[in-house]
Amino acid sequence: MKQIELIFYLVLTVFFIVSCNTNERSVGMNTWNGLEDLKFHIGTEDPIQTVMEFENADKANDYDKMRSMMTDSTTFTGGNGITRSVDEWFELKESRKARRDSIGATVSWKTTSIFSVDVAPGLGGELVHNYFDAKYTEGDQVNEWRGMELWYIVDGKVVRVNGYYQDIPEEE
Repeated sequence: MKQIELIFYLVLTVFFIVSCNTNERSVGMNTWNGLEDLKFHIGTEDPIQTVMEFENADKANDYDKMRSMMTDSTTFTGGNGITRSVDEWFELKESRKARRDSIGATVSWKTTSIFSVDVAPGLGGELVHNYFDAKYTEGDQVNEWRGMELWYIVDGKVVRVNGYYQDIPEEE
């Protein structure tokens, strides 16, 4: 009887260990040098929180907070394909804000969807996909657009941001 009980507990323990170590689900493909064999995995919450915290600092024009969340080599690539360094990005941001302030214009945006994926879990950063709707108002003129930004976050720092934008056509 003791042998049957021992076998039962052994089988139960093995079943438990095997069920807890199932392969993590992954999908997709990429053509990045050195990573061609890797697929995408669901990311974690921390990089998403980093992007949201950065966006909140951006809305509040808290440049010191944003700078503290970047590396010296962080880059920003806009929808026009131009890549800017941290200093260039802040210079553009400040000049746009000064122009808006001088003419009474406003710009606002809200995140509509955000998620994180990881091509190599445990080996580096994660890619955060941030979708948003934005609105620019200047007097009676309003321009609305949708955007998608792909953020690369490593250890709570923004390393790279690539943005893509599309106008929302006016309804006729």
